[in-house]
Amino acid sequence: MSEEPTVEQLIAAAHARAGDDELALLDAVIAVTQDLTGHADEAVDQVVRQVRAAGHSWTVIGEHLGVSRQAARQRYADRVDRIQETPAAGSLIRGRDLKCGLSAALAAAEADGLAEAGTEHLLLGLLTDGVAAATLEHLGVTRDKIREASRRLFDYPAATRGSGQPVISEEATAALAAAEQLATERTPICAPVVVNTPQLLAVIATNPGSRARRVLNDIGVDPADIKRQLHCYINVPRTALGRRSRRKRRPDDTSARCSFCGHPGSDERRLVAGPDVWICADCVVLCGEILAQPAPGST
Repeated sequence: MSEEPTVEQLIAAAHARAGDDELALLDAVIAVTQDLTGHADEAVDQVVRQVRAAGHSWTVIGEHLGVSRQAARQRYADRVDRIQETPAAGSLIRGRDLKCGLSAALAAAEADGLAEAGTEHLLLGLLTDGVAAATLEHLGVTRDKIREASRRLFDYPAATRGSGQPVISEEATAALAAAEQLATERTPICAPVVVNTPQLLAVIATNPGSRARRVLNDIGVDPADIKRQLHCYINVPRTALGRRSRRKRRPDDTSARCSFCGHPGSDERRLVAGPDVWICADCVVLCGEILAQPAPGST
């Protein structure tokens, strides 16, 4: 096992993050030490999980931790249950909001008496949760409008079929693959690829031949508006390591860009400065609209 880092090593690591700016160095050294503490906690959590998986009781675990059985269980039970296997760099993960959306899409297809869920059902599913739901709701898209347009455009059976879970259609499967590719292109190679609802909505809304696009056209939603709403989620420029340059710039510097959507600052697109980050007025408005939506599970 490597030795515990020295004070000099910690400060050197902070310098590597912050450069020579004193206040930035203070922030960086705090972050470095917090990283060490966080990794230590995560390491204990991971090993406790392995010990529990091996069949050892909380009593035994508490003895090794120097606490009571009750204290060990109270501290680690929930944390251990939440632990998932650490995804490897480059691995593909579907986010929770996308999983919920796909489940809702299959349920919608089953309610329509169909053996397959098409991209119009993906559109219905995307109204369940996440950024895509907030975007569609902002543009006035509702489940009733999608269902009414779908029944006008497509030939659905008059009555539901017997039992049997629908499957994702070939068109919808291709849309999912395209969303995964879009997410892959925007993720640094050192990180796992997480596919969420913005990528899928962007794909099905901008494909001229998709059933979802036909529904949106029928409702009167311009796909260009969807692209603008999703820009800061699917078109953020990144370096090879997924980090932006830490070169200090002034908020009025013409090279400064919004840290969310990547647009440069201008008289029309004013930037608000943070600690080496900026956010433009458009992204502030979008954040407000998303935060105004009820939180999942709230009443």
